[in-house]
Amino acid sequence: MREETNYRKLTEILGAVAVVLSLVFVGVEIRESNKATRSAMAAASVEAVTAWYEALGNSAESSALFYTYLLEPASLTPEQRFQATMIFHGLFLSFQNSLYLSTEGTLAEPITHSLTEAIVGVKDLPGFRLFWRQRRSIFTNGFQNYVDKLITTDREVSEGIYMGVSGTLTETSKSNP
Repeated sequence: MREETNYRKLTEILGAVAVVLSLVFVGVEIRESNKATRSAMAAASVEAVTAWYEALGNSAESSALFYTYLLEPASLTPEQRFQATMIFHGLFLSFQNSLYLSTEGTLAEPITHSLTEAIVGVKDLPGFRLFWRQRRSIFTNGFQNYVDKLITTDREVSEGIYMGVSGTLTETSKSNP
């Protein structure tokens, strides 16, 4: 009888140890799964923006249209402005998604910052101002506030990339915020 009691206690102890080890294993697996999820989200966010840039850069027509839209949107037909707006909107949906993932902790903030820093590069251009004025309300409040904050920054990025052929912004671009 005593031997049976000892055997039962030993079994209970081994069972408890097995449960604890299982919980530790599950905890480690969850942590690793979270890391893998974050890594996949970072890769997907960067991939989405990269695909947007590649698609735009690989189409001479779309590149020219978007470039003109940024500098002188008034020179485009309504149909061309609509097309450029949709091109812009696609990128901003990716930016908004990255910000959301960053806010919920899935995507590291430096990734979002890196992706959305492109906004700072175009914030003073007439085409961006037009886009944001027309489309701002379509985005989430959090993203609107984030972009509004970027717009008010004094930082400069992408210096020179949006200059006209002569090396200066056109007079229309300078005076048409």
